[in-house]
Amino acid sequence: MNKKKTQSEETKSRIIEAANILFSQRGYHAASIEDIASATGVSKANIYYHFKSKEGLFLTLLDQFETEWKSLWAEQEQLYETTSDMLNGMIEAGLERGFHHPLNRAAREFLEEAWGKSEEGCRQIAIKTEENRVFYQKLIQRGIDSGEFKSVNASDLGRVLEGMFRGLGDSSRDLNLEEAIRLYRVALDALLYGIRATDLRKN
Repeated sequence: MNKKKTQSEETKSRIIEAANILFSQRGYHAASIEDIASATGVSKANIYYHFKSKEGLFLTLLDQFETEWKSLWAEQEQLYETTSDMLNGMIEAGLERGFHHPLNRAAREFLEEAWGKSEEGCRQIAIKTEENRVFYQKLIQRGIDSGEFKSVNASDLGRVLEGMFRGLGDSSRDLNLEEAIRLYRVALDALLYGIRATDLRKN
């Protein structure tokens, strides 16, 4: 990597670091590109060069969080023998990581009030929603293939799980972490009861 490219990457990293702190402290709307420029000593033009927009910069932060989460989950996934255990483990690990995450409030503002109102934002949210649905579909199919679940429509159940978890995220905002985990598990247990293989339900 040549010197110019190295400097460019270092500048980009400084911008991301400062943005992470400011968005976490102030929320999405209150933290401005001017604030980030002031905190880093980087010009607004340079920030826009690297990230195109405030939305683009915040999406980079969300992508980093998602990458970290996927890496964490890849390490923990092998700890569970059944798909049911895996889904329960995912609830606990996901909520513990994200419930009190510094970017949580800013992410809600961004997704609901800013990004969610733009055409491109809606398109990207639809893409992320579909990625989650496919992820859950694969988990359900794994349970079907192992004989843990009845032969159900894995695609439909993937969509149900995606919508259920997304809705629970909205309805659990006023709860503490322990209450939120309990609520998610109540919902998951009710859904899994209906698709578990009959012989497993009797045990």
